[in-house]
Amino acid sequence: MLRKVIVWGIVSVLMVGLVAIAETNVPETPEANVGGTLTVGLQSTLSSLDPRLVNDTYGQHVRNAIFDGLLTVGPDLQVRPYVAKSWEIFEGHTIFYLNEGITFHNGEELTAEDVAFTLNWIVNPENNSMLQWIFRWLKEVVVVDDYTVDFINEPEFTPYMPQFVTLTMGFASIVPKDTVLEMGNEAFNLHPIGSGPYKFVEWKSGDHITLERNEEYWLTYPNLDRVIFRIIPEASVMMLALESGEIDVSDTVTTQDISRLRKNPEIEILQSPSLRYVMLEFNMTTSPSDDIRYRKAVYMSVDVDAAVKAVYGDTAIRAYGTTPPILWSNDVEYLRDYVALEENDEEAKRIFAGLKAEGVIPEDFKTEIITPNDTCRRQLATIFATNLQQNGIDAEVRVLEWGPILQLLGRSDADPTLKDVHQVVFSGGGDGDPHNMPYFQFHSDNASLGSSNNFTWYRNPAVDTLIDKADTSTDQEVRRLCYVHAVRIALQDYVHVPLAFLTITQGVRARVHGFTVNPDGAIGLCGPYMNVWVEKQ
Repeated sequence: MLRKVIVWGIVSVLMVGLVAIAETNVPETPEANVGGTLTVGLQSTLSSLDPRLVNDTYGQHVRNAIFDGLLTVGPDLQVRPYVAKSWEIFEGHTIFYLNEGITFHNGEELTAEDVAFTLNWIVNPENNSMLQWIFRWLKEVVVVDDYTVDFINEPEFTPYMPQFVTLTMGFASIVPKDTVLEMGNEAFNLHPIGSGPYKFVEWKSGDHITLERNEEYWLTYPNLDRVIFRIIPEASVMMLALESGEIDVSDTVTTQDISRLRKNPEIEILQSPSLRYVMLEFNMTTSPSDDIRYRKAVYMSVDVDAAVKAVYGDTAIRAYGTTPPILWSNDVEYLRDYVALEENDEEAKRIFAGLKAEGVIPEDFKTEIITPNDTCRRQLATIFATNLQQNGIDAEVRVLEWGPILQLLGRSDADPTLKDVHQVVFSGGGDGDPHNMPYFQFHSDNASLGSSNNFTWYRNPAVDTLIDKADTSTDQEVRRLCYVHAVRIALQDYVHVPLAFLTITQGVRARVHGFTVNPDGAIGLCGPYMNVWVEKQ
């Protein structure tokens, strides 16, 4: 007989989990206008619309509208029901009971078969999903009946603390089994079908994505007729589009534009502390960035406080570690006082000169700092490149779209083409559990082909042991100490130069109502806690 286990951090979740989704009310907005088009500006192109393939914020904006997840996160950052109306936790198992009557956009009913297919496809190593490592705790999802599924944990992850939060993320959204098998993965990615509030209409790569209302949405009636996501990489163009009314929402607002836009009565600037972390990552598999002296000298070449202030203003705070201050395992005081490095150009020059004399840095050495095509990270990369040049290192910035960056960095460390990548300005995200940051950034499991976020290829058995213990302990203080010490070890190896924790800053036209900013930065338009609408023009 299975032994029921109530573990720390899940007690309130378990109580909520036994409440039907109907009791998690979508806010009633009797004054809301039904109809109209909302246009959202996005900074970057998308690499995928199939949630099983990749986890990226830009795609998440769109996927949130197309797909539904098993669970969701409420405004209080607690795990809440969604497609799953209730659940029970046992030792090594979690039984989820699904809402009935949910249909996909093509009319097929969402059942336990679709939930099992989605998650089993991700964890199957033959599919090479970049999300497989996120679900390392999951052995298999078994169909019990049409509306009941059994999530079976791997034995070493019983209980596994972060699993509930993981299931709230967009990459755990449910896809229709029969439709995917009929269409094939490639076709489904180009024409996705979910059960969410808005249906896919068109994807013109690099330009826009169009969605329309799902008239049969099971949870509520979506207010908007249509949603258009426009790709606008240049921040200045994005801000002009927001001011002119060409777009209604911008997924970011540059710091130099905030004060001006706040004076515009037609625009509201919304901000929220976030779980987004920006860092300069080193490739630990190639010389000279595999040498800690080089990494420390790069760190000392830049005044990080000044760089973050210049680039982000009041849209970010200086980061000293990987765990956001709003999470309970942050260790900011220790990392600031004992690990972070101050700018010291003379010392950096001395170290670089010594490494050149030893032959660690070849005389013809030239490095690229790779960055996604968004304004702030381009500026950070430029600051690093300029300061490195002043300290004797030939450096330049290489700007790539998100898809090519993932293709480049997601290769095996045995791939010789990766040897040309020494550092990259990257960002990571998390959720309401601190597991995501150290595990995704530093665990050896993720330093492998097809992984995501540990693009440094950092491997340290001591760090792995601490993270694994934290992930399976039911004692919050044990978990906190394990995460704290794992991060201290990794950052004393100077795997990253921590740069900033972003304050999510989004611009919204006055005609838009019911819009809120999520801590993960992903835009939500309709669901258990929102139903965005626009005034008619």
